[in-house]
Amino acid sequence: MNKISIIVPTFREADNIPELTSRIDSSLKNTRYKYEVIFVDDNSQDGIDRKVDELQKNYPVKLKIRLEEKGLSSAVIAGFELATGDIYLVMDADLSHPPEKIPAMLDKIAEEGFEFVIGSRFVKGGSAEHFNIFRILNALVSRMIASPFTSVKDPMAGFFAFRSSLLKKNVPLNPLGFKIGLELLVKLAPKKVTEIPIQFQERLYGESKLTMKQQALYLIHIWRLFRFKFRTLSEFVVFSMIGACGMVVDLTFVFISYDIMQIPFRSARAIGFVFALTSNFLLNRKFNFPKSGHGLIHQYIRFFAVSLAGFALNWTISVYLYDTKEFFHRYYLLAAFLGIVGGLAVNFLGSKFFVFRKKKGEQQ
Repeated sequence: MNKISIIVPTFREADNIPELTSRIDSSLKNTRYKYEVIFVDDNSQDGIDRKVDELQKNYPVKLKIRLEEKGLSSAVIAGFELATGDIYLVMDADLSHPPEKIPAMLDKIAEEGFEFVIGSRFVKGGSAEHFNIFRILNALVSRMIASPFTSVKDPMAGFFAFRSSLLKKNVPLNPLGFKIGLELLVKLAPKKVTEIPIQFQERLYGESKLTMKQQALYLIHIWRLFRFKFRTLSEFVVFSMIGACGMVVDLTFVFISYDIMQIPFRSARAIGFVFALTSNFLLNRKFNFPKSGHGLIHQYIRFFAVSLAGFALNWTISVYLYDTKEFFHRYYLLAAFLGIVGGLAVNFLGSKFFVFRKKKGEQQ
């Protein structure tokens, strides 16, 4: 017999708890699954403790009230820490997820060998008929944004089950907002995933937690997942963005040196390079490679050496264009820009694998 841990994050959902518990019990009563329900509440102070105390007389339920940390996703993770089952199932407390679908989800894992099962609104047979136009558009855009990470139809779902052994991978879980399911799909990387259709219902009691703040948190969460799954690409994107800032610094000092101070162009390029290099180094150390284990001066020297190699190409291109093409006498900033672009790849690879590389034993 498989033991199931059902984790239910709550916040001001006390009125839903009795019916939810009763329906969970009814759905599993005549199956081979033994279950526990773990409610994790963010200190709602709505009487949920009294309701759970009463339910414990007849059902295998427990309650954890968090006094400091808040948020649906972190509540689910707190529930994992209390769970003892072979399979973990996560669902909302508002009765939007039908408990009657739980046995079918569990069978997919216990009998058919799937590692992760989603109760999906967007596969054939699924629905969310009460969605207004805002929620329809929100779901569509959210799915599009999540598409680089997973091919499932409903990656935003909060109703899912998975083998508890997946958590033994010990990957860091740090989701923001509501989308713990997407976090687990990306970071636990289950090999066999499936979806079953559900009819997503309107909540019975309480108010929706979907706010603009949650939408902003979702975008930040997506960026975190992008950094996790596509580490080198994301580092290159950030490196390029910092390089764009450095380019502004570079061109500003070229302009000041050449146009205002009347310094020869070759020297003006060198001045712009030094100021841009320092700016790029500090920003990359802070935002792109913050956990590399070498000291500031040591890294700056290495960054300077790598940047010299990139600048050799950068400077050669820009000076060659300026010296050989009359067009670039007038548009000298364009010559400088093309030189900067030419040295970008050398600077990035040298920074990642030489300047900011991790020391042995450090986590990536």
